[in-house]
Amino acid sequence: MFDSRAAFNPVRGTAPGDVGAAWYPFWTAAVMGLAAAGVAYRAFVLPQPKEGVFANRSSVVAVLNLVIPMFLYALSFQWLGFYLATGVYMGFFAAYLGRYRFYWIIASAVITPLAIFLLFEVGFRLLLPKSIFYPVIPF
Repeated sequence: MFDSRAAFNPVRGTAPGDVGAAWYPFWTAAVMGLAAAGVAYRAFVLPQPKEGVFANRSSVVAVLNLVIPMFLYALSFQWLGFYLATGVYMGFFAAYLGRYRFYWIIASAVITPLAIFLLFEVGFRLLLPKSIFYPVIPF
């Protein structure tokens, strides 16, 4: 947040009405900082349960069910790229954790990466990592 203090510079962007490149990182960090302060406040003020967060084996398994797929998702970027990895990740979570019907699994695996593609590559013109199949598949 402190590296993005240029958000308050009177010469903001290069085009009329442009807020400049520092605006988004500054306010994102500010909102996250306020949320962290709120969580810390609640943790100090509200009574805490006597047993720890990981009370038994099932709570550890629940965390691992989220962390391991997320780790594999991040590792798969170099081969699958951002869009295909996101499609596989969303489909996996819809099937494995959500237990959705197959058409919702397919929909989430296709619509989410497509929406991200349209937002970043078409809207913002920001290129995200492509898969090893990039010349054949446009993702």
